Amino acid sequence: MAENGEQSEPIMAGSNDATNEQKIDGILAQTRQDHAGQSLVIVQNNLRERFEQAAVEVDDITLARLAHDISDS
Repeated sequence: MAENGEQSEPIMAGSNDATNEQKIDGILAQTRQDHAGQSLVIVQNNLRERFEQAAVEVDDITLARLAHDISDS
């Protein structure tokens, strides 16, 4: 945890051991739960942020496709 009490890393032990595929699956599942049916822009921005935080590289075309699958577009 950060000094200000803000969570700065995963809580569960071993969560840093996930493969890129597992990280992507987890990010997509959480984003679907949090943002299903929202606009494409909101979903795409959220996915981009979550992938960056997880240090997972996803190209813009893949990101757009994944966001479209979750959004209301």
